[in-house]
Amino acid sequence: MINRKSIIAVLLLLTAVITFFLLPGDEKKIRSNLSSLADYCSTPQQEPMLEALKKASLTAKLCAIPCRVSIDSLDLDRDLSQKEISNHLLMMKKQMVATRFTFHDITVQITGRQAAISTTLRLKGNTMNGRFTDAYEFDIRAVKTDGKWLFSSFHVVEFMER
Repeated sequence: MINRKSIIAVLLLLTAVITFFLLPGDEKKIRSNLSSLADYCSTPQQEPMLEALKKASLTAKLCAIPCRVSIDSLDLDRDLSQKEISNHLLMMKKQMVATRFTFHDITVQITGRQAAISTTLRLKGNTMNGRFTDAYEFDIRAVKTDGKWLFSSFHVVEFMER
């Protein structure tokens, strides 16, 4: 007959294995947040306003308060509240219908409760003037707060910076 200590040891081992394989690690959580961000920012051809509002709200919830946004070509370098993030996303969605956002070449470096992410954002879609395809290099920072990874800054890397 198997003794009680052996059963407890096997159960602890099984719990550790299940936790290791089934619970996502920090990098996986960050990559999942990037995927969600891309989905929320993407705009189908005829997205209902209620759906756009919901996506804008969900996007803002992926960001720390405040969230720094830096785009040198637009002279933008400031902290944004979640409300401002939602408003900017809604304005962008209105201008770029049928646009798909995807992140590529993602590298994540985690140091404690902070992460540095480098990635390429690709956009494919339509504006009021026609079709477009574009790519932007991003340096993104994330911070772990209450067990969740939240984006704390976005910086568009200009061509001359690389």
